[in-house]
Amino acid sequence: MSVVQKTPINILQQAWKRIAPLELADNSWDNAPYPKNDAKKVLLTIDLTTDVCNEALDLEGCSLVVAYHPPNHHQTKNRSLKLSNTLQASLLKLSAKGISVFSPHTSLDSIEGGINSWLTTAFGSNLKSSTPLEPKFSSGSSVPAHLAGFEGAGMGRFVELHEGVEAAEAVRRIKGLLKLERVQYGAPAQESIIKTVAICAGSGGSMFKDVKADLYWTGEMGHHQALATTQAGSHVVLCHHTNTERGYLSAVLKDKLREELNAQEGQDGWEVVVSGKDRDPLLIV
Repeated sequence: MSVVQKTPINILQQAWKRIAPLELADNSWDNAPYPKNDAKKVLLTIDLTTDVCNEALDLEGCSLVVAYHPPNHHQTKNRSLKLSNTLQASLLKLSAKGISVFSPHTSLDSIEGGINSWLTTAFGSNLKSSTPLEPKFSSGSSVPAHLAGFEGAGMGRFVELHEGVEAAEAVRRIKGLLKLERVQYGAPAQESIIKTVAICAGSGGSMFKDVKADLYWTGEMGHHQALATTQAGSHVVLCHHTNTERGYLSAVLKDKLREELNAQEGQDGWEVVVSGKDRDPLLIV
């Protein structure tokens, strides 16, 4: 009886099914092919920039880049890639060296223990409850057997606090979790105690439209929506898009992915590295 050898493709597939199954993703955003070579080093990044591409090319034994954002996804789906396009050129350079790119954006957004759940930890033991703004599964509906354990999946998070906090304290906690010196803050005419928080990593404007909360926390929001929100008596904290996402790579995903890869039978030696070149393209100066 012959023994079927597990390939790195199988190994990553099995690991990712336990972390954030792709069935929970929004496939209009994500682009998640699996790696095709045998090295055992993974580079984590939010964006696949030219600097990150070069970092991967220089990283000995790198077989895979997990780029949270699908690189230039609006232009690459169902179209040819061109070296004249900087982001597409990075994909072509990595492909030529046998390095695959895997982009699990919204599956990591939606799971409990994912990016939005991680953001709720800013409130520590004062966190009373955390539920998705848009649940993946409706109340009372059956969850497929292979997604057992992911019943609480959904986009964004609505947080209730045990005890209300002043807005300045909420901002302090947000800065602390994200390791930021400055954020954008919008206050209503009369500041109030924060008891509920609507959270969405990245760009949360559309996620918040039917949600009432004391504080809305996201990476970016349009001017008119921010204005309407503060005029309606709520607070807004904006941290720039990727600043709400990047810390999750080091705080959670790095160790979780390494453990899942190495936990599989007959597997060891997998290494997961967080990019040192990945950063938000915008700075507050």
